[in-house]
Amino acid sequence: MRIKFRSFSTEFTKKLYLGFLCIILLGFSTYAQEVLPEYDELNVEMNVPDLGTIEIPIAIKGQDAYIPVKELFDYLKIKNEETANGIEGFIINPDSTYRITPSENRILYKNEEYTLSDEDYIQTPFNLYLKSNLFGDIFGLNTNFSFRSLSVTMKTEKDLPVIKEMRLRKVRENLNRVRGIVNPDTTIDRRYPLFKGGALDWGVVTTQQSDFENDNRLSLGLGTMFLGGETNLMLNYSTRVPFESRNQFYQWRFVNNESKLFKQVTAGRIFTRATSSLFAPVSGVQISNSPFQNRRSFGSYTLNDFTEPRWTVELYVNNILVDFVQADASGFYTFDVPLMYGNTAVSLRFYGPYGEERIEERNINIPYNFVPKNELEYTLSAGIVENDEMNKFSRLNFNYGLSNSITIGGGAEYLTGVSSGEVMPFVNTSVRFASNFLFSGEYTYGVKGEGLLSYRTPRNFQVDLNYIKYDKDQTAINFNYLEERKISLSAPIRGKNFSIFSRFSINQIIMPNTEFTTAQLLLSGAIMGISTNFTTYGIYNDRVKEPTIYSSLSQTYRLPNKILFSPQVQYDFSRNQFNNLIFELERPVFESGFLNIAYENNLLRNAHIFEVGLRYMFNFAQTSATSRIGNRNTSFVQSARGSLMLDDNTGYVMTSNRTAMSRAALSIIPFLDYNNNGIKDPMEPSVPGMELKNTSGNLSYNEDKTILRITELQPYIDMLLEIDPVSLDNIAWKISNPKIKIHTIPNQFQEIHVPVIVLGEVAGMVYIKDENGTKGQGRISINILNSNNELVGELLTEGDGYFTYLGLKTGKYKAVIDPEQLENIGYTANPAEIEFTIEQSEFGDIVDDLEFILEKKSN
Repeated sequence: MRIKFRSFSTEFTKKLYLGFLCIILLGFSTYAQEVLPEYDELNVEMNVPDLGTIEIPIAIKGQDAYIPVKELFDYLKIKNEETANGIEGFIINPDSTYRITPSENRILYKNEEYTLSDEDYIQTPFNLYLKSNLFGDIFGLNTNFSFRSLSVTMKTEKDLPVIKEMRLRKVRENLNRVRGIVNPDTTIDRRYPLFKGGALDWGVVTTQQSDFENDNRLSLGLGTMFLGGETNLMLNYSTRVPFESRNQFYQWRFVNNESKLFKQVTAGRIFTRATSSLFAPVSGVQISNSPFQNRRSFGSYTLNDFTEPRWTVELYVNNILVDFVQADASGFYTFDVPLMYGNTAVSLRFYGPYGEERIEERNINIPYNFVPKNELEYTLSAGIVENDEMNKFSRLNFNYGLSNSITIGGGAEYLTGVSSGEVMPFVNTSVRFASNFLFSGEYTYGVKGEGLLSYRTPRNFQVDLNYIKYDKDQTAINFNYLEERKISLSAPIRGKNFSIFSRFSINQIIMPNTEFTTAQLLLSGAIMGISTNFTTYGIYNDRVKEPTIYSSLSQTYRLPNKILFSPQVQYDFSRNQFNNLIFELERPVFESGFLNIAYENNLLRNAHIFEVGLRYMFNFAQTSATSRIGNRNTSFVQSARGSLMLDDNTGYVMTSNRTAMSRAALSIIPFLDYNNNGIKDPMEPSVPGMELKNTSGNLSYNEDKTILRITELQPYIDMLLEIDPVSLDNIAWKISNPKIKIHTIPNQFQEIHVPVIVLGEVAGMVYIKDENGTKGQGRISINILNSNNELVGELLTEGDGYFTYLGLKTGKYKAVIDPEQLENIGYTANPAEIEFTIEQSEFGDIVDDLEFILEKKSN
């Protein structure tokens, strides 16, 4: 009996269990049908050409994707407004109106009606989703959803408002860049220190020769700030030349481009741009209201000449480095000099491969000194010429802009000892007749008159005509020329395997008893990757029967194993013989060194020279040693040069192998700004690892990467520093002002503190409660208010109801469900608001326990 009872009991239990299981499954199925929606909401990436990628919510129903109308139109800047019946607005043109009415299952666009089925849209209490293909079929916004990558791609031929806005923003940015206008977040005002040091340049060159006296040269330069102005001292000593004042350099300069009366004041050595021949430097005072910064120009002026082969040539305009090139195998170099407004001083600095350095103040008249319309600019110079007679010198010149294309000017120059007239008044003008067609002329009473006409075609073919007529009785200029005539034709020549700069010029000098005519044809460029220079000279004097014609050919070949082979040959057609042969090999050695071996045979002098040289670039100096052994003379040269710069903000001395005088430098120190006052307090630590987006000059870090130093910057310019906000190691660290404008000052490190604020994060959930239970709710708008009830953040919950917001400073806050949204959907929030506090922390505080429950309003 007991066994049978147990058997009956087991069977009954099984049936009862199955019955309960069926009831549970049936109930769950009914609950799922009532509670679980027929679609899934998730966030995916949407890519729009020319705009980029954004994150957008979509709904998935079966195999179809649905895109929210309002979110998409808001991103594309398409006009849209929510109404009681749906969404309405217009696309691009106010006449292209649309109205989406899901309650009537229709869309009205450009007076055409489109009928919707129940499967074409999804209406939720918080969003209206349209099937993705309808955006292309109706509005021309073709969207394509990929299930594999869970992404949406949109293509359209419409000139959408967001694309137009982006294009206009780029145009404005480019225009501002051309005008030199920047829009920084922070501007650091310039300071005028009483004294601040400084930079130190040094150089040593020693020469030993077999047939000449040995020479030891030492140069020492000191750059400081004194009485608010740039102060530079340069001492030069040589064992072969007496130590004289005329061989030294000293200058104090105050620059303030914001001043209207005196933008530049210079004392000491001044650059005069004198018409008279001055063979000694001038010491005195110069004042000017011309801006130190270069103005934008109409075009450029081609400047080219010869120096030593492969020397580096730097072009300075108003003491600002504009460009630099390396001379080719024959020593030829060329620049496109900007045609600057106002007073322009041009200088060239030459640097040889073995420590040679040469500075040349070229008497190059760049005549296109246009001044803006209705503006007057002047420069007044006065001083003493340090020659044997100690002549007195002064010069006043002014320019006035009659229009943007016509500038007139004049002035007077005074120099004692000029027998033809110590006072020399002059007038000048510059005219732009048309695009790339310029004329400049100047007449100096009793000295000379000159004119220059220049024309450049759109294909860069340039013609220059220059004529100078000298007064036969003048003594201001130290030669007896009567006339100078010059014509120059230049043009680029490009082919499939070559790119060449060509120039043909003829220069004629008329003297009282003779005439000289010189012609030059120059071809310089790359032929099949080989640097090539071919130059032909012709010289004719009316006192000889036959002209002298000779040509030079120089090339540089890149051989295996990083070897450069540079042959050079000169042939004289008048004598039918070779004048000179040079062969040179150069190869990099070690990490920063170069070894060269050369042989030269001068057939005219019967001189044979064999050369071996080594130069090495240390971090603190450029050094070189070379030996030249020949049948006529033997010489040995050793050189070294470098610089020191004091960062007195951090007590650091920086070494460099380049010059530091008259250069600006920055010390950038990021720090955690705990109290948000923008000032680095003693207890606030430095931040490592910060990077810049774009910099000029030379960027370096200290050992722990908490200090950025930028050296070799141009002085007296408005520089924009752009900090990379994502370069910081912690996501809670934020730089409020990543664009910093600073006016660079020479001969010092300017200290820039970059405050980094520490942000806190708040997170939580939003649930919706109804008769079916409680679940997370997406697309709920939450407002974050500070202690003054000011809105500091807005966010939307994700599909599962989760929300998070990073960007809160230290302090007290409260989170509130958007009351307007609650009113529209007919729900209440419990609690109505949640207060929380973000504590001070080095890595950012996190509050993640906020919870809201939404319930339907009772009738």
